[in-house]
Amino acid sequence: MTMKNESIWNNYLKEKFLELNEDIECDILIIGGGIAGILSAYELSKSNKKIVLVERNKLFSGVTSKMTAKVTILEDILKKISDKDIDKYIKSQLEGLDLLKENILNNNIDCCFKENKSYLFTMKKSNIKKLKNIYEHLKNNKVKVKEANFKFNNIEALFAIEALGYEINPIKYLNGIRDSLTNVLIYENTSVDLVLKDDGIFTVKTNNKHEIKALKIIFATNYPYFLKPLLFPLKVHLEKSYIGYGDTESLNEGFNAINIDKEVHSIRFYNGKMIYLTGSSTISNKVNAIKNFNKIKESPLFKDISNLWSNMDIITNDSLPIIGEVLKDMYIITGFNTWGILSSHVGASLLASLILGKKKNLKYKELFNPKKKINLKKFLNSSLNVYDSINGYLKGLLNKNKMVFYSKDNAMYVAKDGKCYLVKRKCPHLKCNLIFNSVEKTWDCPCHGSRFDLYGNVISGPSKYNIKVKSVK
Repeated sequence: MTMKNESIWNNYLKEKFLELNEDIECDILIIGGGIAGILSAYELSKSNKKIVLVERNKLFSGVTSKMTAKVTILEDILKKISDKDIDKYIKSQLEGLDLLKENILNNNIDCCFKENKSYLFTMKKSNIKKLKNIYEHLKNNKVKVKEANFKFNNIEALFAIEALGYEINPIKYLNGIRDSLTNVLIYENTSVDLVLKDDGIFTVKTNNKHEIKALKIIFATNYPYFLKPLLFPLKVHLEKSYIGYGDTESLNEGFNAINIDKEVHSIRFYNGKMIYLTGSSTISNKVNAIKNFNKIKESPLFKDISNLWSNMDIITNDSLPIIGEVLKDMYIITGFNTWGILSSHVGASLLASLILGKKKNLKYKELFNPKKKINLKKFLNSSLNVYDSINGYLKGLLNKNKMVFYSKDNAMYVAKDGKCYLVKRKCPHLKCNLIFNSVEKTWDCPCHGSRFDLYGNVISGPSKYNIKVKSVK
């Protein structure tokens, strides 16, 4: 079997929309064409507002196309959410699930959505008490949950809980949502270079030299690149995970499962094959991508692997999404802590209510408020990731790879066919030195997570710009 270094969901991406080729005006501009952006457009499309959505690449081709897409209330981040917030967060996820089901039914979307069993478990004695606390909170919120035994190949739980879960093809689902948006203008291959505001009107300058004037803006990007109003770097860090898809030795019933321990084991099935995630870490703590991918390939859970890929997630200090108004008429929806499917639905509904002045669906406004004060204790705990980034960054500089060469200003990858790819070494975002990911063949920023392909095209931000690249014979 030939192994591909790309997500299985890429097979369902459809290129449909042109890039912006003229100056336009709208009531609401959505920047970002992932799950949060398209669902925000869907909720707002129920009004009579003129809505425009722009995506720098192809719709859903960023973080959205790389997620495992588990649909479950049993999320590992429940262990990190405070007792003060956990009940309200659980209610938000239940509401997100209802919205997901409603969207599928109302739009008759064929996205392989079906019920299965879901497990949340621990393999550490020290975490049993935490999991039992989660269990009690779930029961108190009327989630049908029970204690269970969980064992899959070499993974055996000391304590586990079971509830109803679901299987879904996320891109087929979002394609169905996209096709329902008859009154939303969508532009692909259109990135935002600059946002200005004058006399209550935003002027957005794009990479193709055109302008969009808007009364309100939603940033639905994974890592928003307007940082000062939000103090974003003080509230979040990035986490990279490694994912494999293939056949297993064991028979399965189509369940999904995740543990609450430091070493994450995330399992779900699609088309009878397993999607397995592990190796999660801050983006620079383990910069050796080959080591992390080998961990997937050598896992006894797999018999054959057809796909390997990685994903980058925003992790917030309080483990809660960041959704709401940042400045007057400027909104944000991000920070899903690896659990974007249900939170995107709740967040899109919340933003629609805020923007359209509706009183319903505002019950999670304070829970997800971007303007929440920084919790000093949580900030100090998460600031350890700064050390990880510096440590990993230095390791990356010292990492020996006979196919990659670094100079002060440039870096070069030499492919097996002898073709050379020369790039500017500095990330356009904040000038961090780029490191080569030899498995996925990308140039990665070890500081803030920007990624570029061999040809210098930016794959994911916060960088807004491509890097200069040329082929050398």
